This record gives sequence, structure tokens and C-alpha cells, in this order.
Amino acid sequence: MNVLQPFASASVIINTYNRGKYLNDAIAALRGLDYPEFEVIVVNGPSTDDSADVIAGWGDAIKALDCADANLSMSRNIGVAAAAGDFICFMDDDAAPHPQWLRRLAISYRDPEIGGVGGYTLDNTGVRWQVRKTVCDRYGNAHNVTAFFDERTLNRPGTPFYPSLLGTNSSFRASALKAIGGFDETFAYLLDETDVCLRLIDAGWKLVYEPTALIYHQFAESHIRSNEKVARTLLPSAVSKSYFIMRHGGRANIEKAAAEIERYRKEISDANRWLAENGKISERHRFSLDEDLVQGIADGQRLASSRGHKVDGDLAPAPAPPFHAFPQPHVRRIALVSQGFPPASESGIARWTAMVAAGLVARGHHVHVLTKAEGEHETVVFRDGQWVHALLPDHENAAPNVEAYAIPGNLAAWGTRVWREVQYLKSFGLEIVSFPIWDLEGLPLIDDPDIRTLVSLHTTYAMALPFKPEWNERPLYKHHFVDKVIAAEKALFERAPLLLANSGAIVAAIEERYAVAIADRAPIVPHGTPDPLVTRADAARARNVALLAGDRLRVLYVGRFEPRKGFDIAIDVAQRLQGQPSIEMHFIGDVLDAVHRDMIQQAGAGSILESDRVHFLGTVARDALDDAYVRADLVLMPSRFESFGLVAIEAMAAGRPVLALQSGGLAEVATAANGCRSWPDSSDVAAHFTAEICALDADRATLHHCGRQARAAFEAAYSVAAMAAGIEQVYERLLGSGEAALETTDA
Repeated sequence: MNVLQPFASASVIINTYNRGKYLNDAIAALRGLDYPEFEVIVVNGPSTDDSADVIAGWGDAIKALDCADANLSMSRNIGVAAAAGDFICFMDDDAAPHPQWLRRLAISYRDPEIGGVGGYTLDNTGVRWQVRKTVCDRYGNAHNVTAFFDERTLNRPGTPFYPSLLGTNSSFRASALKAIGGFDETFAYLLDETDVCLRLIDAGWKLVYEPTALIYHQFAESHIRSNEKVARTLLPSAVSKSYFIMRHGGRANIEKAAAEIERYRKEISDANRWLAENGKISERHRFSLDEDLVQGIADGQRLASSRGHKVDGDLAPAPAPPFHAFPQPHVRRIALVSQGFPPASESGIARWTAMVAAGLVARGHHVHVLTKAEGEHETVVFRDGQWVHALLPDHENAAPNVEAYAIPGNLAAWGTRVWREVQYLKSFGLEIVSFPIWDLEGLPLIDDPDIRTLVSLHTTYAMALPFKPEWNERPLYKHHFVDKVIAAEKALFERAPLLLANSGAIVAAIEERYAVAIADRAPIVPHGTPDPLVTRADAARARNVALLAGDRLRVLYVGRFEPRKGFDIAIDVAQRLQGQPSIEMHFIGDVLDAVHRDMIQQAGAGSILESDRVHFLGTVARDALDDAYVRADLVLMPSRFESFGLVAIEAMAAGRPVLALQSGGLAEVATAANGCRSWPDSSDVAAHFTAEICALDADRATLHHCGRQARAAFEAAYSVAAMAAGIEQVYERLLGSGEAALETTDA
């Protein structure tokens, strides 16, 4: 028996079959592993989806193999034959590991008697256990035991009970697994790893659990089960069950084995009947499952008889393959905090956070997003290459932060929960937490010595106050909530080591309103936005052709129906354009309710409510908004303050010029060089907007040219890739300043 070194090499095997939509994330999650030497082997079954394309996308970073049959044990043996690591790990194609997974598994292999190590597995919520420790008997029945049960007492040949490692979080010493012949390919599905565990123990090896070796398992649908975990077929599992009973239990007591098979048949048959009676499956489905059950039991018994006393698996002897290390570039581990996050929220900060996360992931970084849970339960999932933690405010433990930072209780409750999650994420190697100034979401982390914090600048409470009459109309609310937040914002501006600005305007506005100096601590990285023309280039060209051919000019307003967004200016413009039959106007971003109708009437623009050239389209999904930009010709953005102006660059990405107020960051984006125009706010600014729209309607060639300029500006400065690259540089500055500070302290 060989003793493995502390950092013995590992082979991680993923066996997949028609799980293309999960597979890429499973492989991507392995990039987050903190382990010096491991390889990744992906074995693709006879998949008919895009699994082959997903695998090809990883190139020579992985060992890619094929399995001709939908047989999990056969697929596992193909992976084992290709594995060159000292220990071999299995993870499902719908799972993601904790970064310390391999390190935690490796520790137990220092004991030369250990043949296998299993970890603990979280279910698709990411916060509840799917499996911790499982003990099985020689009939393949699983028995739940507590996490405190000592499985080491069962490690003896001939044991009636033994630790059975879960397939998606199991590992085996390579020499031990190969010595017993790997997997028995009769187990096409179910009990494959249970059989291996039992044969290892009977061969004198020991199996243990490592509670800190964590896997997050989506438990996704497959060819065997639906998304509701209802069986599509029982044939493979029934074969495996009856075969296991006869092979491992029948040798000692054939009568008991027969009784176990009958008990199993009745249990599954009763379950099928219950599913049918409760409307979970049809009678036809039930009949099919019952047929599978009977046939599978018979086939399993026959196969057990035909294999006789064969004790080894079906792994064919093969020469040792070369080790192929999985690439591990030096990247950062980052958490982004945002109460809102798509698709639940498409607000400015939510959308910006999503774009930053995607951009950083594309650059190889490990990203966690900490956002508010929509319902009553928390979840943690790995999707699209990033960890998304949906959390609930911690009101119970918020009081100390209410006192320490003099902030309202609900803000403290969210900040407290964020702080708690970050404490856990330190085990992931987290280095940086970025949170927005609005609502002071990560404020308690400013005093965490283990983490570098970055505060992103957006509209603040003090900046929003002039446009929030409801705050001033409630003096107690303003005193106990708004004023407290503004004071806490000022204190944070004075203390934050680094701030992330999106425009020079936001820096200037903060310095003026809070009487603080932040310019030297606030590097500017303009926002970016995804390219809508990746899938809409033809539609954009068609719209340009239609406009030049004489179609109505379409003006688009995107934003809430409130004074800060300049809705009053927009409806004034719409009213002034009523005499222009070649121009129409669309409003997106809010619901036209009774309050807004009254606002329009009071502004003297009531006629637009009946106009066939003014359309109120409500709130729309992200894809529909991108479609609206492409179908528009010109975007009106009369916001009275924007820290940056995300709508402007979204319009420019679609090749649509913007007319805006010279307010905040908009003055830096909506420039003539970018094909746009802006004016200072004034009593007659609506007239300026109207005149410009009419002029562009009359000279559509110039409008088309402006659109091309806008698109070029987007490509040069406002892509997600450019934003992510800029933010990456800020992170390096932040980490550098933190290391310098530590060196100074140590000195």
C-alpha cells in the first residue's frame, strides 16, 4: 500500500450524458479549485444535445473521451483508464465543488490503509444537505446515520454494513480502485459506487468521510428522472438493485435475498401507484414503470447468475497514461454585493452588477454575487460561471451594526447578513468585496481586516433627496432614516480605502455635497453594456433601411415616470411633437397608472394619452428592451441626474444616438463626438429637444451618421469587456494598497 504525499496528484472525472446545459458550469467550477496538481477527465455518453460542443470548447485543457453506451459504470471505467492521478475523484455533470474540495479529500490519503474518501453534499438549494454520511447493507439498502456516526468501525471484510460514498462526491485511491477492477459494468445506473465501496472494504481497504470536502449538487433531470425527480424508466435501476442483492446478499442467504427482492418490488410498485393516484404520473406511465420493474428484476437476477463468482469489476488493464494538468491561471476571488440581480431585478445597480460579474468571469476570475432572496428561503447556486448567493436580511443580529454605524435597522439587517456570508466565503479564498454606496449594503465589511473592500459610486441619498418630495413630506422618516443614511454615507466616503467611480461627474458631485475629498481615491471606469447586435444586427439594418425609406421616426424614452428621470420633460416633448405626423414616441420603464395619467393631464399634455403616435409600453423584460432600442431611431434621456447614464450606452450599443440633459455622467457620455447631443436643464429645454428631433427627422442621413458614431463609441469605450478590464486594474490597485498597508503595520 502506497503512502500519498500531502499534495498527491488528483484526477477529477465527470461522466456526462445529455447534460450540455449544466456541463459547462461543472467544468468551469473546477477552475475554482485550490489544489496544486489535478487533471480533468470528461467522458461523454451517446449524447444527442450540445454536450460534444461544450466539451470541445475546453480544448486541450481537459482529457475528453467518449462512451458508446448509456452506461454509467462503463463511462466511469473509461475515465479511470485515462486517469493518471494518485487518487481519482468523481463529480456529477450538474455539480460544483468548494475550492478546498481536493485538499480536504487528499488529507485522508496520507493514511496508507485508506482506499476511498467521500465528502458532504449540499442539494440544489445550496444550503441544505443532500447527503452527509450513508451506510449501506449487503442488499444495497441505504441507512441514514448522523454526522457523528464513526464509519471507521465498519471497515472490515465481510461487514454487514459499510460506508457508501455518494457518486457525485466520491474519491478512491487509484491503485486500490484499479486493483479491484474498477466498476462492474452491469450497474448501468444506480449502486455503481456502492458496489465499489463494498468490494474495496472486502479487499481490506478502509473508507472514510471528510465533512469539509463539499460539493454543491443541482440534482438535475436526466434520461432516468424528470426535473421533479420522478422516474422516466425503472429498468436500469431495477437491474442494478436485483443484481446487487443477488451478488452481495444472495451468497450468504439466498432466502433472505429473495425476500429483499420482493420487498423492493412491493415498495417501488406501491410508490408508482401513489404517484398515479396523486396525479404525479399518468396510468400509462405507471404501467410502463411497473413493467420496467418486473423486467429489471428478472434481468438482474439472470445477470447475477451468469457472472457466477466473479469478484472484480470490468476495468481492462492498460498502460499508465500521462498526467495532463488542468490550467490554473492566477486570478482573483471577488464578491459583488447587490440587493437586486437579474432576472428578478433590472434596476441600474442590479444590471451593472450582472455585467461586471459576467465580464470578470470572462476574464477568468472567481466571482460570487450576494443578492437578496426573492422568497422565504436562501439558496446558493453556481450558474453561468459564478456563484449566486440569494440571502435574507438578518434582523435578529442587526442591532450591533445599527449602533456601530448609526444606520437604520433594515439596512443594518442586510449588511449583517452580507457580513456573515463573507465570513463563510473566506473559506473560498475571498480577497475582495465590492458593494454599492446606495443603501450601504456591505458597510460592516469596511472594518474586516481580512478582506479588501471597494465601494462603487452610484446615486447617493443626498443626490436623490431633491427629487424625492415624499422624503421631505415625511419629516420623521427623513430624520430617522434618510438623514442617518446621508451621515453614514459621508462617514464611509471619509474612511473607504478606494472608491470605484463611473464618471468624473459623480466624483465632483460627492465632493460638493458631502464636503469630502475623494478624487485621489476614486479611479474612473465607465460602465459597459452587452452588445445587443450580436443577435439583432439584421433587425438593426432593416430598421435603418425603413427609416431612410420614409418610415415614421421613432423616439424612445426609457426610465421611471418620475422627475429625476425627466419624465415631465419627456411628456412635454411628446405633446410638442403632436403636430409632426412623421414622428412617434414610445415610453418604456414604468406602468401608466392613474397617478401618472393625472400627472400628464396636470402638465397639459393630456392629448398624448389618446394619440396613436404615443405608446406607453410599461415595464419590459431585458430582451424586449434591447429589441426596443433596435426598433427605435433616437433615444431621449432627459434625466436630471445620472451618476453615469446606462440607458445612454445601451442606446449607443444599438447604434441609436441620444438626446440628453447635461447632468451628471450624461454630459461625459452624450457628446457630439459620440453622435449624441445634450443641453443644460432650463425652462425651455423641451423646446430644444423638440427642435433637434424635428431637424433630424428632416435630415435622416445625418441621423443615420449619428447612429454610426454612437455605435463606434460603444465599441471603443463602453463594452462589458472594456469595463471588466478597467475594474480589474482597480482591484489590483486595491490589493496593492492593502498589502502596502500591512507591510507598514508589520514594520
